[in-house]
Parts: sequence; C-alpha cells; structure tokens
Amino acid sequence: MKKIILFGDSIFNGYRNGQNTNLVTNLFQQALINYAQVENISKSGATTVEGVDYLEQIPPEHDLVVVEYGNNDAATAWGISPESYEKNLAQILSAVGKAIVVGLCNPNPESDIFQYYGAERLDLFNNIAQKVAKAHGAQFVDILPAMRNLKDKSTYYQADGQHLTDQGNEFLVNQIVPVIKKDLDLA
Repeated sequence: MKKIILFGDSIFNGYRNGQNTNLVTNLFQQALINYAQVENISKSGATTVEGVDYLEQIPPEHDLVVVEYGNNDAATAWGISPESYEKNLAQILSAVGKAIVVGLCNPNPESDIFQYYGAERLDLFNNIAQKVAKAHGAQFVDILPAMRNLKDKSTYYQADGQHLTDQGNEFLVNQIVPVIKKDLDLA
C-alpha cells in the first residue's frame, strides 16, 4: 500500500470553528482506501516559510507528498513576497521527493477576506506554484479556475470566506484525487 503525506495549511486541515479537523484527511482516505494510507501533517496558518521549517516532520518513508501552500503566502496583510514564495516552494519540492502541488484556492470573492488577496495577486502566486511544480517535475492541480467557476459560491465556503464547508472540502478533494491516482499509476 502506498503512503501519501498531505503537507499544507488550514485548507488541508479542514479548519472549522477555530479548530483543525480530520474532514479533509478522511475524504482523501475514503477516496484512496484501496490504494493508499493518508497522513496529514498540515499546519493551520502556515506559509511556505513554516513549510520549510516543517520539512523534518515529513516521514522518510512515503510515496507521494501533496503540497498545498500559497493562500497564506499570497495574503497581503500577513503573507510574503512572491520571490520568497517561489524560493520556499522550490526548497520544499527539492526536499520532499515525488510530489503534487495544489494551486491556490480562491477565497469567496463576496466575503471581506477577499480584500487581502485580489484576483491579480492570486493569479501571480498560482502561476508561481505552477512554474515551480513544472521545474521540479511535479504534477500541478490548478484549482483556482475551477473555484472561480463555482455556482452558489456561498455553499462552498464557511462564513469567514476562506475555509471550506463539507461541500467545499469534497470539491477540493475531488479535484486532487484523480491526479494522485494517475501520478501513482493507480487509476
């Protein structure tokens, strides 16, 4: 059985009501039950700066790391520069081995939190993630356009506009699982 590590921020932590949950981990595990064991070492609030610091927490025995960093990095109020994001993401991908990179999630454009991102900044960071993934031979899951095209957006987001509801988490996982299966030759 393959071992998959989820390595990201609060999006992968299924953040809800101020708490991390196993919602996303469980959805991945259910979708991959016959193929892989899923371990989630994501940290809510983390940027790639912390991701670099957390590299030592990745178990040495794994078949794939799914890297999901970028939304906190892109936030103008607490994020980091595009250059630092690129450098840190490259360092993470160099260290983890076989990886899939998940692009940025689109915060609900109808919420107050969107003011800390804006479409141009999200596109910039998403393009950096795609470029770094390609340079490291990692598959890239471009979730940003899919999220922008969602109908009834409020059903996918919690009240904070950034973290996902059950429907949003299912959408997220359903975008990534086919890429995992393909990448590990499980499909």
